[in-house]
Amino acid sequence: MKVLCTALIVALACISISAQSAITPEMRTSANDAYQKQDWKAAVAAYEKIVAAEDKNVGARYRLGMSLLGAKANSDAQKHLDIAMTASPNPVFAAALARAYARLGDKDKMIAILEQSLKLGGISPDTLNSEADFAAFRGDAKFTDIVKRSDIAVNPCKASPSFREFDFWIGEWDAKNTQGVTVGSSSIQLILGQCVISENWSTPVSSGKSYNIYNTADKKWHQTWVSDKGNLTHYIGGLVDGKMVLDSETISNGKKVINRMTFSKLADGSVRQHGETSADEGKTWTTTFDFMYLKKK
Repeated sequence: MKVLCTALIVALACISISAQSAITPEMRTSANDAYQKQDWKAAVAAYEKIVAAEDKNVGARYRLGMSLLGAKANSDAQKHLDIAMTASPNPVFAAALARAYARLGDKDKMIAILEQSLKLGGISPDTLNSEADFAAFRGDAKFTDIVKRSDIAVNPCKASPSFREFDFWIGEWDAKNTQGVTVGSSSIQLILGQCVISENWSTPVSSGKSYNIYNTADKKWHQTWVSDKGNLTHYIGGLVDGKMVLDSETISNGKKVINRMTFSKLADGSVRQHGETSADEGKTWTTTFDFMYLKKK
């Protein structure tokens, strides 16, 4: 949603106001109040004055178009929203303009605008599926296809196999050591548009969190770990023979030490997290911990 929100901010900020504008702050406040209250008749009248005085004020023109939609003046709404979309193409304006064309029964232009929105970051599938103006088109093959592609545009991580490599760690877990003693619990969640895996680790004496993400720039997985003891560690790695292997490097007594965590999905659905260190460039390894993550009952 960041792209969509940014586009809206830019669009509303892209206002070229003439130094000779007769629009007062009070007039803008009045227009905004009417818009927020959905008093469409008053909002239309207020924004018509602003747009007449400030032809390039795309934010005001967008709101005029939306107010006209609210007042069911669909043809006039389409004209103003078309101008706003041409001046500042973005998914928010595209959704509004597509609604206007849908109300006018112009399916081809509605589809064309929705297609354009895909290149601008997409419109939330929830918006497309819940908007009443699109209800008549939900069974249409082209509209259905756009909804699917919008989901990918808005949530690019969801459909990427690389971002799904560590999903086997997601869940609610009890962690046990090799003696079968519970050493902690962890809630592993998929967040931020299915782009980030969030770890919430807790024991009777400490707690910590980590954020895990596949970095498309270097094509590696990154984990940033922080704890209530002030620890900060950054791991980098990726899948090796089906196992997630993450390494960090520290300096101890002037020597580089590699800290490694290996996550393995087991046949019964549990996950093994094996911690190791090496002070000789990976020639030999010493186990630091060995946990089994078991699904909570």
